[in-house]
Amino acid sequence: MVQIGRVTKLDAVRVVIVVLCFILTWLLATRAWHPAPYRWIGYALDDWRQTRMLSAKPETRIAVVDIDERSLDMVGPWPWPRAVIARLAQTLFVQYGAKAVALDVIFPEQGATDGDRALLAVAHRYPLVFAQAFSFTSAKDAPHVGHLDGALPGTDGDAPVGDAPVQHASMPAASMPAATGFIGNFFNDPSVCAGHVTPQTSLDGVVRSIAPMIRYAGVAYPMLTWQLLHCAQRRAPASPASALPIDTNGLMHIPFDRALSAFDVIPALDVLTGRASADLLAHRYVLIGSSALGLTDHVASPIDPWLPAVIVHAELLSNLLDLEAGHARAPDARWLPLVWAVGSIVGFAWLFMVRRAAAALLIVIAATAVWLALVATMRAIPADLAALPLVPSVIFLLAQAPIEWISSQAAIRSFELRFSRYLPPVVLKEIARSRRFTLLAPERRQISVLFVDIEGYTRLAEQMPPEALVTMTEIVLTRLTGCVHDTEGTLDKYMGDALMAFWGAPLAQPDHADRALDCARVMLRELDALNRSHVLTPGGEPVRVRIGVNSGMALVGEIGSTMRKSYTAIGDVVNVAARLQEYAKVVQTDLLIGEETARSAMRHRLRECAHAAMRGRDAAEFLYVLDEGGSGALA
Repeated sequence: MVQIGRVTKLDAVRVVIVVLCFILTWLLATRAWHPAPYRWIGYALDDWRQTRMLSAKPETRIAVVDIDERSLDMVGPWPWPRAVIARLAQTLFVQYGAKAVALDVIFPEQGATDGDRALLAVAHRYPLVFAQAFSFTSAKDAPHVGHLDGALPGTDGDAPVGDAPVQHASMPAASMPAATGFIGNFFNDPSVCAGHVTPQTSLDGVVRSIAPMIRYAGVAYPMLTWQLLHCAQRRAPASPASALPIDTNGLMHIPFDRALSAFDVIPALDVLTGRASADLLAHRYVLIGSSALGLTDHVASPIDPWLPAVIVHAELLSNLLDLEAGHARAPDARWLPLVWAVGSIVGFAWLFMVRRAAAALLIVIAATAVWLALVATMRAIPADLAALPLVPSVIFLLAQAPIEWISSQAAIRSFELRFSRYLPPVVLKEIARSRRFTLLAPERRQISVLFVDIEGYTRLAEQMPPEALVTMTEIVLTRLTGCVHDTEGTLDKYMGDALMAFWGAPLAQPDHADRALDCARVMLRELDALNRSHVLTPGGEPVRVRIGVNSGMALVGEIGSTMRKSYTAIGDVVNVAARLQEYAKVVQTDLLIGEETARSAMRHRLRECAHAAMRGRDAAEFLYVLDEGGSGALA
């Protein structure tokens, strides 16, 4: 009844775990609850995936012109005069034949008049795209610097962007993040291309997403790379902004597909001096940015904690070009994490309910490992759901641990009840500690067996009252059993006034022969002490025992019928030990030792005492006794 009650409680706990898993999975999948630790795990998985899947294949459609430390040393400290920027951009178009150029630099204030005019002249003649940024702080603290340009038509009276009208992006305004402020450029010229460079920072400060379109004052402004394609083609890109994969917040996950080495990076100084290779710039989209430490234009990214911001736009542009070329990314497999999580809950629950707890725990770990492998190799798994299947795994692991502990404690208690009469406490504790219950299954083991029997027990039974006989038997067997346990032997059984024990199982004991001889020697000493104390027989008549010890291979384990089993050893080695105990009376010795034990013993000196065939055996065997004069080898 107790067992039934405990099982019922464990099953109830398992049901609670299943219900909890379903509730948490639903809350996280629907974003009804989106705690920071869960998001951090998702970020970590996505960062790990992107780092593993970076491609080093050269990106030949894009070039990055870097305002690096050497360029600053030679040209002069930042900010450079607008005339230098204009010359840099014009050189890329005229001398190197760049397809389009984007400046990942903002010019919020007017500079020298000649320089500003020169820069705008390049922008009017060539597809040069300026950067601008938006703010999402409170309206009171939001900046309003410079002028915004590059609004999409249809959001501000169909104003043209560039030299020709452009198709509307067909992205609902509600899906665009609404900015509260901006940092624009010094000019206010609708004919000049401009795009925003406002990536979104995650909770941990890492840039992982960007809004393809940002809404400000009811007007939509596209990102820099989208505008770069539009200005180069004088039309809307073949893939409008609405075709980009965005989440419910209007953000696009930045696909960090390429390693830094995949992009050709040319120092700005080499372009200004004409030393740059034309092959690296001709007919390419060029992004101008800076890696110089003094410009602090770096961001923390999944692939590099100190990544030049211009590389983020290079990654975005590469992805847009792939979409333009028809190399569409696989659609987000948003269903896969949810199906995996639900399947895990059902599968784990079923395994635990049918009492396959150990297998279920292994499957939880294996399923987690498989899911992590999928996340590491499948870009289609969305980053915001990558951690969802880990939720049931973690819950089952954390909640199952106490359940497993309770179950294992019950198993240990059951084991102790079953085997405390066989095994000494130290062996019992070792098996329970290591959970090596399979050691009790029948198996062949090399052991040493000891039989001990009270000599003349029938005569004593005739002379002593039954109560005194029982008391004497209990005293002797208790003291002999203590000798077995002291040498970490296994008590096999009592047979009236006889006792059988063995060493070498269930725990392996390489010195099992010496342990058996140690036990036999101590048994004789203990019995001698009992006789001297005169507590065994009323008349003080000494009680004597005969002991036989033999070693060899035996089948050891729980053996018996389907109704009852006991832990015992069977085999010829057991029969020989019993015969040795009987034959000890013939050769007039208290302890008789078999050949195999004599060969295996290392700490005891033995002496040959006979060569005889014992009862039931045809071949004669050498028999040995302890040589109390020394130790270590056969005499």
